[in-house]
Amino acid sequence: MDYNSNLHKSLSRDRVVETYGEWTAMSIYLGDDQYTLMPGKVDYRLRRLVQVASDLVGKPLNQIRVLDLACLEGHYGIEFALHGSEVVGIEIREANLEKARFAKHHLKLDNLYLYQDDVRNLSKEKYSSFDVVLCSGILYHLKPPDVFQFVKKIYEVCERVVLFDTFISLSDRKSVEFEGKTYWGLDYVEHPEEATAEDKKRDLWASIDNTISLWMTHASLSNLVAHVGFTSFYECYVPTMPNNLTDRKTYVAIKGKPVKLLSSPVTEQTPHVDIPENEPKKVHPAQIKPSPIFQFVKKTFPQPVKDMIKPVLRSLRLLEQDQTPEFLKKQAKSDK
Repeated sequence: MDYNSNLHKSLSRDRVVETYGEWTAMSIYLGDDQYTLMPGKVDYRLRRLVQVASDLVGKPLNQIRVLDLACLEGHYGIEFALHGSEVVGIEIREANLEKARFAKHHLKLDNLYLYQDDVRNLSKEKYSSFDVVLCSGILYHLKPPDVFQFVKKIYEVCERVVLFDTFISLSDRKSVEFEGKTYWGLDYVEHPEEATAEDKKRDLWASIDNTISLWMTHASLSNLVAHVGFTSFYECYVPTMPNNLTDRKTYVAIKGKPVKLLSSPVTEQTPHVDIPENEPKKVHPAQIKPSPIFQFVKKTFPQPVKDMIKPVLRSLRLLEQDQTPEFLKKQAKSDK
């Protein structure tokens, strides 16, 4: 149930900090040069999430419904609420939620609804559906099969746009099966094995119960998103996030309708192909710097000799495969 006690309207920031601890991440402006996190800090992720959602949702922000999953201290949901969106924030830890409630009441945001709940309980029956779903900082805190089922539930409640901001694994150290598919990533240690339930609850930036979480690879996360039904998936680069870690990514999933191709039956009948793990990078030959020997041969050998040598080098994988389109090869022959 959303919490709307008048208590928070009379509490000061210092009183909230005394009772629940300092804000850990979200620097929300309260007016009169006061922030929840002092001093105020730049939040590049906030700018990215709000701008991308605004660009893609297809409606003014004051006409959309937003879900902020594991909202922590509530900053992202509060920003959308300030723009007039109807926002639902879900957070399991009381300390985080109380700070979000304080900011909500201080800013008089009656269009922001905060619920203490486990995001794994997400369902359309419980929370209805949303134009924009924010899944920032939570996906990499879940273990299998919860993480896979969670993405399925996000698809269920999403009407248009999901923003995933998450860590990814840069290696395929572990494989996990789910619904007949294999996903890869690494095990991330959330808590020591001996951690108690109270220890886990106090660790505000870790999972609420599991000691190990799965960080999926880029390929596996992309494949999972496609498997559950999203029609397109993109990585975000702009707005920029200076000094962001290489393994922290922002992705956009779109819930659209599959388009039937009319001009190419063979393409229409070809099924979706998953992204392979560790796919070799393929580039145009122009991107590859030739070796000194290659440059010498190219300059000194006559063309007929080079034409004889190339197939041998390609069979030995010492030379890139010929990327010349067939129509250009035929045209070259006819020009001789």
